[in-house]
Amino acid sequence: MINLKICIKKKYVVALSGGSDSIYLLDNLIKKINNKKIIACHVNYNFRPDSIIDENICQEYCKKNNIKLIVKNVYEDYNNFQKNFEKWAREIRYNFFKDVIKEYKFDEVLIAHNMNDDIETLLMQIEKKTLPVYWGIKKTTEIFDVKIRRQIIDVKKSEILNYLKLNALQYAVDSTNSNQKYTRNKIRAQLNENQFDHLLNIKKQLNQKLTKQNISIKRKITHNFININNFSGDEEYNLRLLFLFINKHTNSKEMYSRKKKTTKELLKQINSKKAFLKIEIADIVIIKDREWIYIYNNNQLKIIDKKIKYLSTQERVYFQGTDFSKYNKDLYVTNDWINLKNTAFYNGIILKEVYKKYKWSYMKRFFEPIIYEKYNKNIINKLF
Repeated sequence: MINLKICIKKKYVVALSGGSDSIYLLDNLIKKINNKKIIACHVNYNFRPDSIIDENICQEYCKKNNIKLIVKNVYEDYNNFQKNFEKWAREIRYNFFKDVIKEYKFDEVLIAHNMNDDIETLLMQIEKKTLPVYWGIKKTTEIFDVKIRRQIIDVKKSEILNYLKLNALQYAVDSTNSNQKYTRNKIRAQLNENQFDHLLNIKKQLNQKLTKQNISIKRKITHNFININNFSGDEEYNLRLLFLFINKHTNSKEMYSRKKKTTKELLKQINSKKAFLKIEIADIVIIKDREWIYIYNNNQLKIIDKKIKYLSTQERVYFQGTDFSKYNKDLYVTNDWINLKNTAFYNGIILKEVYKKYKWSYMKRFFEPIIYEKYNKNIINKLF
């Protein structure tokens, strides 16, 4: 038995899959705290024909040890399943834990990730060259507003299996774990626990570097604009800087689903020699204005082109308090300078040439109104 460092006053939901790790965790937990402070939760996705075996093992163990067990059965047509299974299953699982925590007024969820899981995750992150918020698996996190604690993250798989064998405890074996089409399974098959000290040291160094990067980045992304000179010669740092900058100042979920690939392409465009870029991705807009990069949600950066008399109050405010009362209400007002620059005239000069002469900020153009006559594209208001 391990010495679980756990608060005996709290009440815990235990994620019980029926596998070796969760049985090991629960068996050690019941030796530490009162059974009344434990609820085991099992999700049967009915994805595998033998998943009922896992459920039965959970039922038998909890009945024998007088532990409350709540089972959630999920039924899906997996033949026509289009979603990412792991992501979908994770959301179901953690929402289930959240509901149980709330209903029974318990404190935390215990998940049985072990040291091997931690190392596998680290190696997968390195192999896939991802941009993780943490290298490996954190011991404590918060998911869906629920505190998650991984109590056996420092225990090796071999120790777990030896304990179960010594105590004659039955556990389920996931038949998909041997399927080599999954990257994690390939890595798992090659793991050598004798290398764990070395790999954990690598993990420590990577997370120390990540912490330093985040401290540096945090200082640079306080506003919705950054100078291109803030990017360094380190691509990983630049990708993190750009991703966190976008994430801080927008509500975009799209960036999470396309995280590294999209961020890498954005960085490439930003580092191009183009003085102006307007990049739209789902619900965000990124503007490059010479050496400055700006970020907006698309509802913050509006494109307007209509008669003055049809402007809403919100649109008038958008144009930073311009007094439209002195203009004919049938004149048009726009900030769509991109489409107008080659056809509109300002004091008899094509707008594009006027912009070039005054080197006017690209960003500023989206917030300054152009009041013009529709039929001849003559600009009426003073721009400069």
